[in-house]
Amino acid sequence: MHRRLRNLRFWILVFAVGWLTMVVISIASWPEPGEDTPQDLAAEVTEALRANDFHRLEPLLAVGGEDVAKSTTEHFSTARVEGGFYRNGTVVVQYTRDGTRSEFKMPVEEQDGRYVVNPVVTPTG
Repeated sequence: MHRRLRNLRFWILVFAVGWLTMVVISIASWPEPGEDTPQDLAAEVTEALRANDFHRLEPLLAVGGEDVAKSTTEHFSTARVEGGFYRNGTVVVQYTRDGTRSEFKMPVEEQDGRYVVNPVVTPTG
């Protein structure tokens, strides 16, 4: 046993097996994108836009990833997000900018049993 512990090949093998195990566990525990229900999705999207946090918004998007998340949160940086809810297949985010109330609607899609939004347009008002 003592001789095996001094063998470099043994330690290389232990390191490789440990590293592969860590990678497999990390991938298996990675959170699924989206939310379980459209109502939870609306709440998370609203909070991400209120906090102006594109990292929280990115896993909730159906397409576009980081670029679309950044663009969407930038449009809300000068607005005050009032609230959000799910209605008729869309997440509706209510916001106020320069004293004018507006709504931003994003269609909801189901992907692999999880709900995500598809911000096809970006708010300009």
